Amino acid sequence: MKTTISATMKRTVKKHILSHRGGALIVAMLVAALAAAVAVTLIVGEQRWLSSVETQRDHAQAQALADAGVRMARHIFFQDMQHDSTVVHLKESWAFPLPPTPFENGFVEGRIIDLQGRFNINNLLPTSGTKRADVERLNRLILQLEINSSAQQALFSYYLAAIDFDNPSASLANPSALPPLFDLSDLALPAAAMSKLAPHLVALPEPTSLNINTAERNTLKAVFANISDDDLNKILAERDNRPFFSLADFRRRLPPDVRTFNEEGLGVNSRYFLVTVRARQGDARAQAQALLRRDAKRWPEIVWKTVE
Repeated sequence: MKTTISATMKRTVKKHILSHRGGALIVAMLVAALAAAVAVTLIVGEQRWLSSVETQRDHAQAQALADAGVRMARHIFFQDMQHDSTVVHLKESWAFPLPPTPFENGFVEGRIIDLQGRFNINNLLPTSGTKRADVERLNRLILQLEINSSAQQALFSYYLAAIDFDNPSASLANPSALPPLFDLSDLALPAAAMSKLAPHLVALPEPTSLNINTAERNTLKAVFANISDDDLNKILAERDNRPFFSLADFRRRLPPDVRTFNEEGLGVNSRYFLVTVRARQGDARAQAQALLRRDAKRWPEIVWKTVE
């Protein structure tokens, strides 16, 4: 028996089939789009992870380079001491900055500063044997830099409250109870005063002599109670021509009009140096700083070190 399917039913069935095919096609497209999105997300995530790993690697390598620069500085000092450890001056190899030195995908640079060319604020400690002379020098330095009286009072208050120059027995019963400062910011000076003083001051772990071979202009000028700029220029030119090898040599080579100064706390040698090394590897940068203490015939000691 023949079954007759009407044209209307045929059209309905065809439409139904096409509708299912269209739905399947849409589902397939959605699945493909979802798979592509997941793939893109995974690729982007992997690229970010690789970039993060590369950044961390480059930063670690930059830090290693900066740290290696500190070790090189210690080696330079050790070699210098084998020749002469009694005089420190600005014509020695350590005093010349290392300019940016390129290497594959980066560079390294550094410099060393003699911190005994600055005024050591811990020379004002009651345990310092040159505190009277150093107070006079610091007062003169403050006058040169035009520091106001309130900042001057704040600068001295930590130390001088415990010192009586005219009656030493009235000072602290236990002078060692007053600890040295380790950071100039502990002085709590106004920002304007600190910006003027910071290039000339340092807080070292113990009282130290001021090295007349490395002291900058204002600090050296503060050594003298009264000196003209012309005579100071002559001293700096004389030092640049040939370092001073002793205080006696310093006295002998002074200009004729410069005769009186307090030799307490002065010297031509230094033990404390600040090493700063900067390095770049790729886009990563790092810096190492270290305070070195140099002793004759010994490998220079690291007092503190930071690597960032």
